[in-house]
Amino acid sequence: MGVEDLEKFLPIAIINRNYVVTSLNDTGKMMLGDVVGKKCYKVLYNLEKPCTEYNINCPIAEGKEDVDTVTLDFEVYLRTYGKLPVGGMYWESMINITNLSVIRSGVFDPLTGLYSRSFLTGLLEKFFYLWKRYGEVFSVLFIDIDDLKRINDEYGHLSGDEALKKIGQCIKLYLRKADLGVRYGGDEFLVLLPKTRREEAVHVAKRIHECVGSVPFVVKLSATIGLTEVSEEDREVDDVLRRVDKALYSAKNKKKGSIGVARGEEEFYTVK
Repeated sequence: MGVEDLEKFLPIAIINRNYVVTSLNDTGKMMLGDVVGKKCYKVLYNLEKPCTEYNINCPIAEGKEDVDTVTLDFEVYLRTYGKLPVGGMYWESMINITNLSVIRSGVFDPLTGLYSRSFLTGLLEKFFYLWKRYGEVFSVLFIDIDDLKRINDEYGHLSGDEALKKIGQCIKLYLRKADLGVRYGGDEFLVLLPKTRREEAVHVAKRIHECVGSVPFVVKLSATIGLTEVSEEDREVDDVLRRVDKALYSAKNKKKGSIGVARGEEEFYTVK
């Protein structure tokens, strides 16, 4: 994730010299709600007067770009702020870091280092909106480790955890810059491939599949992969998830360790 990507996930408020919020990015809207027209110090920090009254640096008063932390009522905020190259306009971003480990666990899976399922939910909705509004296609891979229960039973849960880590490493190794790998469930992973057609997604799936099969481990690891591309017939993002789930289990029923591709709602074929 680059700086440009990070900025999309931070709440950013644009403020005029009268401390009034004039606009927000999408993350700001999601976190703060409809606060346009309200005082920034009230909506960001629940203060009754401008930040300078509490000896807190303020982009309007300072007129400079900076990064700092602020502690208010035992809550710690990481802030960035600065002045826009537009007369009398400023920007500020803040995130509560009081429980940084809790924040991180909401974004990343601690075992594999991939993104968490809770973090994925909002992103999928956003990608589906971009598809419906602007035709920005995307594809999804659903990856299931074969026989993880047997590994746990025969070699112990630590070996099972190690198998999950190995699969996670293969996913991270073959993701492109904009792709997102997610620990979806106990033995399941999901990969979101923006601006990717079905045929290109098959190549990504094959590379991950080959990596899993070549990982050194106590037993030969195997994964079954389902694959689909968003469709004009999809009314909501859950339609995409249901179809990729069907593709996975269609492949698993035919042959474990294969790649199942959904052409349509009930049309599947197997690769490998």
